Amino acid sequence: MAARSCLHLLITLAVAAAAATGVLQAGRAQPDSNGFISIDCGLSGTASYVDNATKLSYSPDAAFTDAGTNNNISPEYLLPSGSRVFDNVRSFPGAAAPRSCYTLRSLVPGLKYLVRASFKYGNYDGLRRLPVFDLYVGVNFWTTVNITDAAVAQGLEAIVVVPGDSLQVCLVNTGGGTPFISGLDFRPLKNSLYPQANETQGLDLAKTVSTAFGKPLEGSLKGSRLKYHIVTRSIHNSRREEYLVDKV
Repeated sequence: MAARSCLHLLITLAVAAAAATGVLQAGRAQPDSNGFISIDCGLSGTASYVDNATKLSYSPDAAFTDAGTNNNISPEYLLPSGSRVFDNVRSFPGAAAPRSCYTLRSLVPGLKYLVRASFKYGNYDGLRRLPVFDLYVGVNFWTTVNITDAAVAQGLEAIVVVPGDSLQVCLVNTGGGTPFISGLDFRPLKNSLYPQANETQGLDLAKTVSTAFGKPLEGSLKGSRLKYHIVTRSIHNSRREEYLVDKV
């Protein structure tokens, strides 16, 4: 258990690992002018859109996975002024493929990325059962997703250096309910930031939570010899942030 907890801070990357059950179709993302890649998980159709709340361009996820089902959240949890990415989810029911992965290509080898996975249950399945499941980068454990409120949008972030041009983010059914996801975001970072993250290990940033009213919380990241204070951002940040992108 101690080793598992340690991996919350240091995710040893083996991105080019052997294929595992449920590895899904690779997709090619189309980064915007800043190198941002934003995916609306569970969005039907093939058309991209610009989110009114974040002004970011989102693409549907069908090109990145061929498993799971699209679902809309319950109308009672919709926020008209909120980000559209939380209006729907992709869920991965059943035990046939307990490990379900998104494969992202067209990344820049050797570049440092902030990877953000976003979740809002919103009683999309009508069961009112809040799930618990695991999140992996490739074959390596990232963190446990613990949904505690159907109305709360939750974001999990990690810093990784991509050794090749692709990266997998995987949801793993651990028996605590059906895994689902609302959105995936990839942001290129300045290489000078977070030196603890390199090609052999990643860095897990503390969980960020945005409540139904959009009020962010604060979090900290602690390790045996490391302590960082993370000023928690709302799940979707503005397009221009100081920690983002050398031009790519």
